[in-house]
Amino acid sequence: AILYPITKAYSGLMGSLSLTILMIPTIARTSQEVLNLIPNELREAGTALGGTQWRTVAMIVLPAAKSGLVTAIILGVARIAGETAPILLLTGGGDRVNPNAFNGPMGSLPYYIWKSFNAGSPEAITRAWAGLLVLVGLVLILFTLARFLSTRKAAT
Repeated sequence: AILYPITKAYSGLMGSLSLTILMIPTIARTSQEVLNLIPNELREAGTALGGTQWRTVAMIVLPAAKSGLVTAIILGVARIAGETAPILLLTGGGDRVNPNAFNGPMGSLPYYIWKSFNAGSPEAITRAWAGLLVLVGLVLILFTLARFLSTRKAAT
């Protein structure tokens, strides 16, 4: 709702910007936990070899935490996949996908599900359940990918 007065128009860009803002705390907190799991001995070893703090982080800590950081991003994306409120408020709830993300209402799967359930007809409710199945399937794929990437580093 804070972003709407900037352009005074509904657009996919405003919806994606709001979802990005919603995703930041999830990614930041998960990334912080991943970076805390890296042993201090690795940081101290990099410093003992003459590396600056920045070089130690860039060459030792980040590569060691890469799979966890990728997992944090995937979990953040999976979290916002089902967000409905920012989509309803900022994209205008279009019926179709708008190829111009900078202008005009934009359609989205959560909005489609909500609109189909509110229509009330048996066909619309069936379409809403199908949309819900697709959305849950996408989130399941993202969580499975995150799990795979987080365990892949531990196995090697």
